Amino acid sequence: MVSARASLHELHDVIERAMGRDPNAGYRFDVDGVRYIDPADGPPPGREANAASLESLALHPGARFVHVAENHGEPWRHVLTVEQETPRMVGQRLPSCLAGARAAPPDDCGGPRAYRELLAALTDPLNPRAAELRSWLPEHFDPEYADVTSINAALAKVPKHRPAA
Repeated sequence: MVSARASLHELHDVIERAMGRDPNAGYRFDVDGVRYIDPADGPPPGREANAASLESLALHPGARFVHVAENHGEPWRHVLTVEQETPRMVGQRLPSCLAGARAAPPDDCGGPRAYRELLAALTDPLNPRAAELRSWLPEHFDPEYADVTSINAALAKVPKHRPAA
């Protein structure tokens, strides 16, 4: 859950921290044919993400848009779906993670293709690279477990960024 007043820049930070990645990597959003870019990327071939709030985009439940995060390897592409709009309840902390289906890829994974190869190697005991790949994974890495408590601890550190009205 994210505040409707949050900028796309803040949403990027939420996504990256929830995935355990560095939020300082470059990024962009593609929303209804409009590109919103990381303000640190210089003169824009699009609009600045820090100037657009989620509510200003007037997205309705079911609306989908794309977030692309740069990486040292292949970029990560996330398709986001607006699930619902609800008023914030008194005392509710935002952003927050309500549930998760799987663990985030480990740092230095190299991108989506490398992560798929890693998962395939971990499930194939005859794969000659499985032992090597396990050696750089966190000790108790379980790709099927999403640690919602740790995700929310990381999200509590996301600085708020609201566009100027």
